[in-house]
Amino acid sequence: MRRKTTRDQVTIRGRVEAVFYAGPRFSAGRLATSSGEEIQFAGRLFVREHEPVVLRGHWIIHPKYGRQFDVEAMEYDLELDTDGLAHYLANHPEIKGIGPVKARLIAERFGHDFDQALLERSESVAEAAKLPLAAVERLRDEWQKTREVNKAITWLAAFGLTHHQVTSLVKKLGNNVLGMLKADPYLIVREVRGFGFKRVDKIARKMGTPKEHDTRIRAGLLHCVEESLNDGDCWVEYEELVDRANTLLVMDVLDSRERIEKSLDALIEDGSLSCTSWGGRFLVAKPEIRRMEEDLAATLANGKQANPHFDDGDDLRSLISRVAPQLNQGQRDAVYTVLKNSISVISGGAGSGKTFTVSAVTNIFEEHELRVVLSAPTGKAAKRLEQVVGHSASTIHRLLGFNGKTYVRGPEDPIDADVIIIDEVSMVDIPLAWHLFRTIDLERTAVVLVGDHNQLPPVGPGNMLRDLTQSRAVPMVLLDTVVRQAGVLKENCIAVLSGEIRKTSEPEDSSRRAWYVVDQFTDQTDAQRFLLELFENVLDERLRYDLREDVQVLTPTHKGPLGTKSLNTELQRLIQKKLWDVEAPVPKPGRRPKFLLHDKVIQTRNNYDLGVMNGAMGNVIRIDRDGSMAIEFDGVPVDIESGSPNMQDLQLAYALTIHKAQGSEFPCAIVVVHKAHSFMHHRNLLYTGVTRARKTAVVIGDRWGIQNCARKRRQDERKTFLSLLLIPDQAGTTNDPAVSVELQI
Repeated sequence: MRRKTTRDQVTIRGRVEAVFYAGPRFSAGRLATSSGEEIQFAGRLFVREHEPVVLRGHWIIHPKYGRQFDVEAMEYDLELDTDGLAHYLANHPEIKGIGPVKARLIAERFGHDFDQALLERSESVAEAAKLPLAAVERLRDEWQKTREVNKAITWLAAFGLTHHQVTSLVKKLGNNVLGMLKADPYLIVREVRGFGFKRVDKIARKMGTPKEHDTRIRAGLLHCVEESLNDGDCWVEYEELVDRANTLLVMDVLDSRERIEKSLDALIEDGSLSCTSWGGRFLVAKPEIRRMEEDLAATLANGKQANPHFDDGDDLRSLISRVAPQLNQGQRDAVYTVLKNSISVISGGAGSGKTFTVSAVTNIFEEHELRVVLSAPTGKAAKRLEQVVGHSASTIHRLLGFNGKTYVRGPEDPIDADVIIIDEVSMVDIPLAWHLFRTIDLERTAVVLVGDHNQLPPVGPGNMLRDLTQSRAVPMVLLDTVVRQAGVLKENCIAVLSGEIRKTSEPEDSSRRAWYVVDQFTDQTDAQRFLLELFENVLDERLRYDLREDVQVLTPTHKGPLGTKSLNTELQRLIQKKLWDVEAPVPKPGRRPKFLLHDKVIQTRNNYDLGVMNGAMGNVIRIDRDGSMAIEFDGVPVDIESGSPNMQDLQLAYALTIHKAQGSEFPCAIVVVHKAHSFMHHRNLLYTGVTRARKTAVVIGDRWGIQNCARKRRQDERKTFLSLLLIPDQAGTTNDPAVSVELQI
């Protein structure tokens, strides 16, 4: 353990002599101090050799490296003495053509007046250093650029921005970044990932930005619209938006609402936001989201056409019976709907046979030598679809050629397919759906959307599958029959949708039940203790599950004793000790656990450079001395550099949020449902959690919390333009209205 040897923060000036390790968020090296000492330093900063810096932090005793300076803040030393200026000019990598002799001549001749001399009297600098004027002018440009960047880094470091974030800002905004940010500090919200309005607002207030300043009001309004999008809504009513902004901004003026309305009207006028009149209401939205939903509604309306590959005259019923005789009536109706229509929807719950129906559709198209493309929103869902159907499948992003910034495919380069089948459509948000449909030529390609509208809506804005099932805007089949081979687990999952929580089931073999409900834990810590005891004594020894590969803990939240953060820390400690006899170190308060060999991890952001998608799960197979790692994702090792942004995209995955697990299946799913999270509860959340289980579902919590979650209907229907534009009274006007099959268990 590191031991701090100074109580108060210490400030040290000096020049970086050597860098032992440098990453975007961490550096370690040796500093020559202004008093002539040499010290070792390390911390969350980025430095290069020869740079003059001011470091603030504490002296510590490192268990391996001994006494060193633990850096908590850094800024560039902009006040250089003669020696410092000479060394800086001679050694800075961005300043070319100045050796030690000429650098010394310049430093001794001009000293603290160097800035002014270089900017106003370039000829005198050239004469003193015996350099061509052109070389001095190049020096002036480089010096100015470097000094502006250093000033920006020094100034912004005081507000918590890292070197990596500041240099990214400079790259985007140019050398005048300091002036731009002083004029409008809320630029940081738009330009720096991870800096939201509330965090930047604290910075702006420290800078002296008035509460009622127009840039603050505009940023607050945009933040409120962004929050609505994060909640899944595609629009917010004008008056509600003004109310939200007024609550957020807390301006000490009597006319605060009038000021907010004025700024909102200006945002609408300049196109930053759109405002649509609908049924006497004014709906405010991001223009691109409204346009996407309008385009989707038009596309789906045009999709009520015949399937381009099968004629009405074909005996489709006989074809289905011959190719897939084992289908039940509801599944036959679903396949028939697909073969007749250009766009169709198949929705059904757990055990209703959706994937079996997709297999039948795939076989029929392939028998007619037609090209089938299967896809899903996540890598996990695509892999599962591929395994069950026996046909290659990809993520939607990969299908569209997304490279991390843009989609390569578009209307000019449509997907080469006769039918595209998209699984887990409940996870598809509006932007992804828009990009997908604009790459499909509906005159040649049929589209089949498959999903479960009772699952959680997408993380992003919109709820396309539910909008389609409620409006019946396209031909659709709802599979409500639970096939008999689905078993006790699927029956109990379906029962959740009617608000019923069934008791622990009878064993299906000698020792293992499919459904467990343990509901006596009113205290969260007792529930956590029981969950850990399952891992310690039951899941592997009695139920014969691999603790890392087969079992997944699911919970609604990140926080608290039953949140992912606490559970991941405890499960890492338990599993590392039980399986590999490794003692996991206790993480510092506010810090996440250190990754260890064999850990189960999840990728939290699409990374096209590494070829790893959001939601991909893997295991740590190597850890180097400097902290770099290798993670095995789907059998492919991927190297992660210590301190890089890629490392920040990884989290422990012994426990996941239910939302994060959507689209995945696990042999055993342990679902945490407790009254402490009741504000998040609704039956679709619980249903999504338990349907992640392939063999065994274990529900742990308190009786009231579990029953409340099952009985509580989701009240917050998402506000979407698609639901307004898909006119419900047109449902049933096609020759094949949606078929609904009654529940038969």
